[in-house]
Amino acid sequence: MRSHPMSRRAFLRGTAGVSTLALLAGCVAAAPAAPGAGGEAAPSDAAVTLTFLNRGGQFIEDVMNKQMDLYRQSHPEINFEINAVAGANHQEALLLAVSAGTAPDIWFDANRTTGPLTGRGITMNLEPFLEADPNFNEDDYVENVWIAQTYDGDRWGLPWDSGAMAIAFNMAHFDAAGIDYPDPQTWMTWSEIVELAKQLTFDLDGNTPNDSGFDPARVKQYGFSADTGHGRPTYYWANDAEIIAADRTMPMDSEAFIEAMNWLADLGLKEFVSPSPAYQQAGEISIQAGTVAIQHVGVWMVGRINQAEVKWGTFQVPYNTTKASYGHYSPLCVYRDTKHPQEAYDFIFFACCSHDGQKILVDLGMQQPIRKDLREVFLNNEAPPAKEYRQVFYDAFENKETFRWPGDTIGSYYGGRYQTFIDYWGPYLDQLWLGEVRWEDVAAEVRAGSERILETGEIS
Repeated sequence: MRSHPMSRRAFLRGTAGVSTLALLAGCVAAAPAAPGAGGEAAPSDAAVTLTFLNRGGQFIEDVMNKQMDLYRQSHPEINFEINAVAGANHQEALLLAVSAGTAPDIWFDANRTTGPLTGRGITMNLEPFLEADPNFNEDDYVENVWIAQTYDGDRWGLPWDSGAMAIAFNMAHFDAAGIDYPDPQTWMTWSEIVELAKQLTFDLDGNTPNDSGFDPARVKQYGFSADTGHGRPTYYWANDAEIIAADRTMPMDSEAFIEAMNWLADLGLKEFVSPSPAYQQAGEISIQAGTVAIQHVGVWMVGRINQAEVKWGTFQVPYNTTKASYGHYSPLCVYRDTKHPQEAYDFIFFACCSHDGQKILVDLGMQQPIRKDLREVFLNNEAPPAKEYRQVFYDAFENKETFRWPGDTIGSYYGGRYQTFIDYWGPYLDQLWLGEVRWEDVAAEVRAGSERILETGEIS
């Protein structure tokens, strides 16, 4: 098994002169091939090398290597060649590779990109493989784990990491402040989380935001870090606001939506309990770095928090008027024109859906298992957090009264446009977090642009 870290610059060198915009246009124009059209599966005794595009850094690569090593014990004819892309934008690297004729057979995709890549005809439809697979039984899996991979009724990837999102807290910070640990079964309100966070936020002189001498530009420990990316919709729903309505409108200019967005910004701008780009800080700001007492995280962070030897617990995301929870899974995907469609599918099914492959993900803290028969393995894992805190992730994902996902009103995760929305929303969010605008200043414009993206997939 060979691993080749590949930066964005290396991809650009390999595709000399190909612009991303031209590439995207080409991908849109290309008609998706039928599953398996990339070539016939090789004879079982013939050596096959599957190329794999990875993302997410060394921790992710180490987990994948363990799965590949185990897989090759029963499939010695399969070899793997791994290329790892630096940074978050694996989609650009993948599209450049497709344009250059060097597309990987398999890649670790993200919940934000599977929809757009499927729309461009890059991913392979896995539904026919699942239907033909005697090892696949729909009843073996937790409900809703497929939401970020299902478009037009078919699955275009298999869930590899992630699960529910919840609030993590560093017990050492609570001990130092003499504050009792939060009850994992008690939902806090927005006002309660802010007041608690103020007691756990300290500047370099030991002042809290409750003290007159507090300096927001010299914070050494933040009390609460809300997730303003994947977890942001939780705060809309918690305020009775909607991101995508059943009539395919996006009421991002409603009073409730505006209130939620401004509240998130004010955590850093006015309450001073959360990191804000308006007050630049040196060093990593995270629960695993010891610089945040309470942080909104995904279950995929379990292994990395434990690697930092943090003693921690969890509770549900705070609400204002309505309790809301959220989770998603990011998949492994297969290239539609791979020369080894069956071999590629067989490996990702092992890595994502089999008991042995998925147990590696659970043991290493990458995933809240999608398999029902691994539930107790996850809950009773000896690594932190303790069982009552691990239960919080299941309470979030399986509670039909609270669990939401963006686009559930129309039956499609972000309408298949998540990455495009991220690209469009970015400049507006930057201004909001910096305090340069309030959400009401841009809400109507953002709504109009977002509704255009939902319908066309394009940024005007």
